[in-house]
Amino acid sequence: MARGAVGRKKREHLFGLASFLLCKELVCREMGKFQVPVGEKTMTVLVRDVVAALNRLAPFHLAYDWDNVGLQIGNPEKPVRRVGVGLEVNSAFLKFANQRQCDMLVVHHPLIFRPLRNIVERDPTTNLLCTLIRREMALVVAHTNLDRVPWGTNGVLADRLGLEEREPVEPCFIEKQYKFVVFVPTDYVEKIIDAIHRGGGGWIGNYSHCTFRTGGTGTYVPETGAQPYKGKTGQFEEAEEYRLEAVVLEGSLQTVIKEVVAVHPYEEVAYDVYPLHQTTPAAGLGVLGRLPRKLTVGKLAAQLVDICQPNSPLIGGDPEKVAERVAIVTGSVGSTVDSITPRKADVIITGELGYHKTVEVLDRGLGLICLGHAASEKIVADVLIQKLRSELGAAGKHVRWYQFDNYMDPLLPIKTRKK
Repeated sequence: MARGAVGRKKREHLFGLASFLLCKELVCREMGKFQVPVGEKTMTVLVRDVVAALNRLAPFHLAYDWDNVGLQIGNPEKPVRRVGVGLEVNSAFLKFANQRQCDMLVVHHPLIFRPLRNIVERDPTTNLLCTLIRREMALVVAHTNLDRVPWGTNGVLADRLGLEEREPVEPCFIEKQYKFVVFVPTDYVEKIIDAIHRGGGGWIGNYSHCTFRTGGTGTYVPETGAQPYKGKTGQFEEAEEYRLEAVVLEGSLQTVIKEVVAVHPYEEVAYDVYPLHQTTPAAGLGVLGRLPRKLTVGKLAAQLVDICQPNSPLIGGDPEKVAERVAIVTGSVGSTVDSITPRKADVIITGELGYHKTVEVLDRGLGLICLGHAASEKIVADVLIQKLRSELGAAGKHVRWYQFDNYMDPLLPIKTRKK
């Protein structure tokens, strides 16, 4: 072949390669619109990743039977770049989220609460549903499960008040717990601990990744057909291993096993599961606790107004009553108020309470502060964002999180003139 032909072929090859690389760059840029930008390395977070993280932080099985929590709208496999977090879905939140091009919303109050017969745009709820679906915006809900975890809606307000000596108002006894034990080579222990955590195990109160391990020596002989991590077929082998154990709730057990088996280096993973019978409450509704210093109910109410910024706070009983022990049940305290006696608390802090129950509370000599349903719970959004970002690890840092807290309780006091 002539030298000129060779040069021409070479130029054509280089031109084709350049065209290919340019097309690849354009495609990557276009695809980047649906991925999480993380600088040199792209780490994509999916809808299901956010749902799984939320389930680990506030397990869905802790919700009351009548509640509806978890993923309500959306494709679990869709990438997520921007997430809006708020108390509930309303037109203002949707406008806020749309302006910020959110792919997903995380809320406390369920949009779909009762079974729907149809989805027709003729009422506020279905209008919101259709809007979310059209905009391909996923929706996940953490309702009473978020009320019952120690760090949740009630715990956040307790933290802001600095409550000490805490316990649940209404304990939620988790009887079905298991001790998960797995045998792992010493150089894989951290990977297995992470796998247990991803599956939802290893939680004790507000502490995650809780495990215990002891060292030992495992023995085995790989038989015909085996593919051992270490050793040869037919030869007696010894391996330095850890016996690693963690507490796992029944609802997370199968997921924990799946996650551990997926990363464990052994062909045959050796693990044991033992039922436990502890009666210590792992969660519960509300918080009973002691204030750092005694306050009058009136001064405590003023402090809560600064924290929650309510638009229609109410107070019941003597504002000069001195309070040390308080009971917090954010949102609507409802029938839970029946279990709060003067021996347990001096004052009840909640969002709302009906007339008859209010009279009963005051007759028992308790103080009462009603901040408004929305005002008492909306402050959880900031903490929820921090928890989710941390729970998602490195990938979570590159998701943009937007907090919406412009919620007002719908009823306002009527201004009257004294005669």
